[in-house]
Amino acid sequence: MSRASVRRWLVAALSAALVFTTACPPPADSSAQQGDGTATDGASGDGSAVDGSGADGAAADGTNGGDAGGSAAPAGLLEVPDPRSGDNPRYALVAAPTPEPGGSTADSRFGTSQTRVVGGEGLRHEYSRFDPFNRDGTLILLLAIAGEWRIYRTQSVPYDRDGSLVRIVEVAEPRWDPENPDVLWGLRAFQVVRASAASGEITVVKDFALDAQIAPILAANPDLYRITTREEGETSLDKRFWAFMLQGSADDYRPRYLFTWDREEDRVLGVYALSLAESRIDWVGMSPLGNWVVVGADWDNGGGKSGMLIADREFAQFRQIDYDAGHSDVGLDSAGNEVLVLQSNRTDSLDMVALGAETVPVEAGQSYAGTGRVQLVRLFYDSASPLGLRSGVHISCNAPGWCVISTFSEPDAPEQNWLDRTITLARLDAAAPRVFYVAKVHGTAGAYWEETQASLSADGARVVWATNWGQNVGQDRVWLMQTNLPTAWMAAFQE
Repeated sequence: MSRASVRRWLVAALSAALVFTTACPPPADSSAQQGDGTATDGASGDGSAVDGSGADGAAADGTNGGDAGGSAAPAGLLEVPDPRSGDNPRYALVAAPTPEPGGSTADSRFGTSQTRVVGGEGLRHEYSRFDPFNRDGTLILLLAIAGEWRIYRTQSVPYDRDGSLVRIVEVAEPRWDPENPDVLWGLRAFQVVRASAASGEITVVKDFALDAQIAPILAANPDLYRITTREEGETSLDKRFWAFMLQGSADDYRPRYLFTWDREEDRVLGVYALSLAESRIDWVGMSPLGNWVVVGADWDNGGGKSGMLIADREFAQFRQIDYDAGHSDVGLDSAGNEVLVLQSNRTDSLDMVALGAETVPVEAGQSYAGTGRVQLVRLFYDSASPLGLRSGVHISCNAPGWCVISTFSEPDAPEQNWLDRTITLARLDAAAPRVFYVAKVHGTAGAYWEETQASLSADGARVVWATNWGQNVGQDRVWLMQTNLPTAWMAAFQE
């Protein structure tokens, strides 16, 4: 079973119902926003990179970070000189003591500090694609690996300190509302539900078992038991357009139908029956503005529906946009266009792919010209090279115009590429993409939940990720780290 399959199985195990349990009242002291103020400096000596570049951001060739036009990086961000090269200044992980709950570790090389915001073990965010913070950042949704979802207040750290738990939730695919900080959306069997974090009240927004188009399908296929995105898809940003699979127990629990729903009009827009040959699909979701259904299928899926696909909301036409993608996330580029940032196994790169009818896949060595895609980062998976990447990669595009790229390393995989054990921030500018160093990764992944899977908050203010700090590897004894990005970094680019 692949790691992605393990994740789906574990998360789906929590999805039988949506039940809220009231927890403690707010703590009396909720004034602290950060740790205890003490920081252990994770950089040694002068903070220079292992290949000779300096702590001030100067690359080994003497250039300073910046794009071809020479624009400066915002204060507090160290720029990667040439992310589309396999070789960049490599900042080795510097050993640091395990931070106490609420404690921080600074990295003077990057000008950032990471704080332990979860004190207990086995408690982390869900995945890189999803922002765990609510609209105003006052609540965070965390997953206890033992089997429950928990909502905590964020007024003080660690978030899981006594008195900060709001309520416990058993929920299928929980997602915060983009406007109302109290509202959490979820799925329950064939229902879309909306719940109040404050009161625990649950409202059924839509029951597809009663829908004129879906109900006959359910009656004809009694083994169908849930609607799902397979835990990785997203709605449109405004929660108007939704895409689902209908999953049943027959044929080894494969997806049987795809369908789309317009919440504003309460109307099923399209239904597509998947043949057995077409059903090797990893996930389904909507594009950010709701213009496209995005389908992540296996490279060998049948019926002309292999690789990464987009379809119109009525499923009149499917278009392949990548042959064989790894991890990915949908987002908006700096101009507000819908994109998918994906790990392309053909180009050995992280590519930004426009979601549109003109986008086409590319093969290794093929020019990107006219394909609707832009190379963001060269991954350089070359086992024969001393610079070859040794890490797995995840992507988080939750803030418009930006995505976070994080890597995770397995045991006995030492750093050698500049991306190994590193979290970076990419500017999604098709004309001049740029990448900045954010943090080093102290954890080691011997099990699925130990993967870094860094997530960028929707307001671009915070990055969170899972870690075990290299201890008890393989036992899922993880917690959450957080870096607060410089407050002026987004505004500097907008100017």
